[in-house]
Amino acid sequence: MAKYYKERIKKEKSVLVSRIVHGVVACFVVGVVIVLLRQLITSIPLAMLFTGAGAFFVSLFVRPSYKAVWHSLICAGCSGLFLLNLCPFVANVYLFEGYKAAVAKRWDIAVKYYQKALRYDSHDGELNFYTGFAYMKLKNYTEAAHHFKKSLETKLDPSAFNNLGNIYLELGELEKAEKAYKNALYTQVSRAYSLNNLGAIYQKMGYLDESYKMFKEALEASPKYEVARKNLRVVENLRKRYAYIRERYGKEFLHYFFTAETYLYYKRADKAKEFLIKAADVLVKKDKNVAPGHPDWGKILPHVGVISQIYSAVGANLVKLGQIQKAISVYETALNFRPKNIKQLYEYIASLYMKIGDKEKAQKMLEKAKSLQ
Repeated sequence: MAKYYKERIKKEKSVLVSRIVHGVVACFVVGVVIVLLRQLITSIPLAMLFTGAGAFFVSLFVRPSYKAVWHSLICAGCSGLFLLNLCPFVANVYLFEGYKAAVAKRWDIAVKYYQKALRYDSHDGELNFYTGFAYMKLKNYTEAAHHFKKSLETKLDPSAFNNLGNIYLELGELEKAEKAYKNALYTQVSRAYSLNNLGAIYQKMGYLDESYKMFKEALEASPKYEVARKNLRVVENLRKRYAYIRERYGKEFLHYFFTAETYLYYKRADKAKEFLIKAADVLVKKDKNVAPGHPDWGKILPHVGVISQIYSAVGANLVKLGQIQKAISVYETALNFRPKNIKQLYEYIASLYMKIGDKEKAQKMLEKAKSLQ
């Protein structure tokens, strides 16, 4: 009996030692896998896969049996739990360093730390927001927009929508900017700021009535919001200044005209050309038969100054974009209003004809200019 228990205890000790050795080796393998494949720490499924595979092969080597499968699953699960807690911690460390750099306005350094943090927690909404903001300060608008969108996947932050709208505005994407500002408004947070942004985008697109309405609502939401008050005064003056232009050429013309000017400001020549051509077509179609004695001449005469400015702006921008023939048609239509600088206008039209190689028409324009002396 004593011999039996002695052998049993010896066997149990041997099994215990074997298990301890097995556990130590398995832990060693897990550690080696994590150290050698540090880049996999940011991908928990891959890290679990490699850790589990390593534990499986070690288990087969130390003690071949079906239990190797369970050992590999346990090690993979433990590594996953470990990394689930480690990744956010490491990300927060880098986030704090990035935040310190951002406070010092070292945006390039901030971006580096934020990118390191994102390796460990790429879906964190707040972290993506900070990264997008830093990129926006560096004027890397493409990357900034990407991170603001990632931020909005997990957190509906009106600030992210507003910043996204600002980025689209800088990129000359007016429709996308409008949509982003509207989304910010729908969150019902920072309502006055979002209304003000919508008012600004509508003003840039020539929708002056809608712009006026947004600025007014922004002031109703926040009566002390001086930016909105200032913008309201500006759009009030624009509405008065272009009241007759809207009456004569329609609301859509103002949209074409203002939008083209905005696209030119943001150096989007392709978009500006599209709207300028539409604006030019409206002017030429409406005024091709205008002259003293026309039924509308009495109404037109007091507003010839602002009409001439519109024609001058549209024509000059068309020339700038290489649309010479279209610019000529605009300037020739402007002659119908008998502007004060009509002699110089004939000479300028002559120069445009020379640019496109039509010397005969250029000569005719010069002769008309001389006849006005």
